[in-house]
Amino acid sequence: MLGDLFVATCETPEAPKQGFFKNLFGGGNSILDREDLFGESSGKGSRGLATKIPGRTNMQYLQAGTVGVTGEVAKTRQLFLERGEKLGELGERTEQMLQNAESFSSASHAIMLKYKDKKWYQF
Repeated sequence: MLGDLFVATCETPEAPKQGFFKNLFGGGNSILDREDLFGESSGKGSRGLATKIPGRTNMQYLQAGTVGVTGEVAKTRQLFLERGEKLGELGERTEQMLQNAESFSSASHAIMLKYKDKKWYQF
């Protein structure tokens, strides 16, 4: 018996199956190979794999958006200036109406004083 090699005559049993969480948190070696799971042999990429989507990039969308926003800002500024001019004209017309009202009031007061002591038949 000295120097004889052991040759297994029976098959070795399968390894016991571990639960999902034990595999997830156990940190031990896994039976499955990473290349089999995530490599080209798996057939398709994982969900977390970033892929380039054809079409316009975010920068192109931003540039197109800024052109539109710049036009809107210029239009809003022009409308703001026009509103300021109209408010200025409205202020001038209001002052003119106030002066006309004061002159009308003084003229009507003068006429009232002129005809104050006269009777209706003296006109």
